[in-house]
Amino acid sequence: MQAGNEHEPREQVRGVVMKRLLFSALLIAACSSTSQTRPDTPGTSPAAQAPVSPSNPPGAKTAGTPSPTSPAAGKPATPTAPPQGESASAQAKPEPPPIDDSAMDPSADPCADFYQYACGGWLKKTPIPEDRATWSRGFSEILQRNEALLRQILEKDAKGEPDPADPFANKVGDFYATCMDEHKAETASFAALQDDLGRVDQVRDAPALARAVARLQAIGAHALFGFGSQQDFKDARQVIGGADQGGLGLPDRDYYLKDDQRMRDLRALYQDHIEKMLGLAGATDAEAKKQARTVMGIETALAKASMDKVERRDPNKIYHRLERTGLKKLAPHFVWDAFFEELGAPSVQAINVLTPDFFAGMDKLLAAKAKLNDVKTYLRWTAIQDAAPTLGQAFVEERFRLTKALTGTKAILPRWKRCVQMTDQALGEALGRSFVVTTIGEEGKKAAKEMIQSIEGAFEGNLATVTWMDDEARAASREKLKKIDNKIGYPEKWRDYSTVRIGRESLLANVAEAARFETRRDLAKIGKPVDRNEWGMTPPTVNAYYNPSMNEMVFPAGIMQAPFFKTGAPVVVNHGGLGMIMGHELTHGFDDEGRQFDGDGNLHEWWSPAVSKAFEERAACVADKYDQYVAVDEVHLNGKLTLGENIADIGGVKMALSALHQKGRRGASTDREFFVAFAQSWCTNYRPEAARLQAQVNPHSTAQWRVNGPVSDNVDFAKTFSCKAGPPMNPEKKCVVW
Repeated sequence: MQAGNEHEPREQVRGVVMKRLLFSALLIAACSSTSQTRPDTPGTSPAAQAPVSPSNPPGAKTAGTPSPTSPAAGKPATPTAPPQGESASAQAKPEPPPIDDSAMDPSADPCADFYQYACGGWLKKTPIPEDRATWSRGFSEILQRNEALLRQILEKDAKGEPDPADPFANKVGDFYATCMDEHKAETASFAALQDDLGRVDQVRDAPALARAVARLQAIGAHALFGFGSQQDFKDARQVIGGADQGGLGLPDRDYYLKDDQRMRDLRALYQDHIEKMLGLAGATDAEAKKQARTVMGIETALAKASMDKVERRDPNKIYHRLERTGLKKLAPHFVWDAFFEELGAPSVQAINVLTPDFFAGMDKLLAAKAKLNDVKTYLRWTAIQDAAPTLGQAFVEERFRLTKALTGTKAILPRWKRCVQMTDQALGEALGRSFVVTTIGEEGKKAAKEMIQSIEGAFEGNLATVTWMDDEARAASREKLKKIDNKIGYPEKWRDYSTVRIGRESLLANVAEAARFETRRDLAKIGKPVDRNEWGMTPPTVNAYYNPSMNEMVFPAGIMQAPFFKTGAPVVVNHGGLGMIMGHELTHGFDDEGRQFDGDGNLHEWWSPAVSKAFEERAACVADKYDQYVAVDEVHLNGKLTLGENIADIGGVKMALSALHQKGRRGASTDREFFVAFAQSWCTNYRPEAARLQAQVNPHSTAQWRVNGPVSDNVDFAKTFSCKAGPPMNPEKKCVVW
């Protein structure tokens, strides 16, 4: 259930883990469809949600992406902008009050538009910082405070000051200090890129090409496809390999295939962007123009072979145990033995090929020997594209030109913020040790655990009232509920970075080294039992997730802050904030994807056909309803794409309120505070481009509908605000699954 902030770090989960984030990485990740192991610079990357891949698989459920304002997601009020040249996010704001009356719009009718009622004042007075595509009262402001704290830690580490919490403080400090050295980005990092390009130029045959792809993937480049570890969907005890579609530089396959004017304009801009970047790397004008056409042709062919994002939401459609032999048959012109040997997994045999048609399509690109130079050109581009955030100002500014077109962001993030995010991505469980010391204590963990248990109790109690289930399905669901593993704050066992070699010479070299470490760590899991202590997010991350293969919920320390949660805050406010998020993640275990995995994390049908049919009928109601919601201009939400998140939002609000009631906290005043606290944690202003991008590629609805959608399906809301039957927030037909 992830709420996406366009400059959040891209999630570095290499394996296919079916994680469901709370807050979608939409405007965060660079526009890429491949697995990624290497940190990126979010402040300069083309923002988009990282498409599903072995590094960001389809089941990944996060807490949620903030969304547009009340009138329409991409049309916020126009508050006073900060002085020219000064980012509104330059100084971290203090923690907000539990419930902010000044954030409300008392002139709005809560039964007509509750989001406007709860957030209208905030939406009107809060500008979007120039360096952001969206700005939210919850995720964005917490991220801002976290970044300020991380900067303090990193500057001390860079100076060599003792840090008793982190045995790898020297490595963390060296990484950050090198990142902050702009001169080295212009020189040493550029030289490292030329070395990478030189190795691509040396490719003369198919085996050498496969080795070049492996080398690039190992350092995080998005070359052709993605490969990493994953839990076996049908035997969750084991780790196998996962091969998936990828290789795209735009946010989604539709950006290559749709023929409307906006998509044509974006493709033209993207091709010009490729041309400019190739020129910066040393190509002549004529060479760059020709090579950009070649790259665009290859990426378009890959897009045509890719599976649609909605279709990928069905885990059965991305599970094909074809093994290494089957992969070779699908793409015989790619020398897989050379690839796996160079990547560091020479003996891997057990492989899930998530999208067989993609690899058959990729093979057609490789079949003609005359295409070798074209593929080399494409590999040069992927190396340049992924190295760009570590390079000089010209590369950073050209990369931002694409980001601006996609998201509407007006300015590049300050260098220190980009470097904070890159360090977290590269060495997050080292940096996180120092972070958690100052942000979450045992008292906070204890309070959060108690709240999770109460929400699980509410879900269990609700099972008894679900009329569409039979006793067998109800009992099996109760058993799955009891098996959920809850992880709070930070890992019990921290990652060991002792083998990572970080220096102060080249940022690109450091980023590549961190990526190689992650690649080795990830591939080493294949063929071994699942490590159930592993975390898929760093502690400072402002997010949460549910992973159906692990049947676990994870809540990093980064999100356990106001307005979502604060030790000592009113119980009702904590339930409206983090409690709703907990209920959301829990419901993901029983949404249209999560319900297909049993309590042990295995993919199979564990409900009767009649129960499954009854579920699907109720889920279809949700999908149809959200199809009607407008994100911005003429762009509607995609009810099927956002279905899992919408089911989780509706369930999250219901379970959090029920848990509050079970504690004896009930009544019109208490319930009103709960609903307002919930809504105000999602107040978000969007640039129109960002709202459009989110609606087109993100599995999370925009924030307006993450508030209005769930409350309009909640009978307690209608009672609390005395809504007559019929208004938008109390329709006669409600869509409730759980």
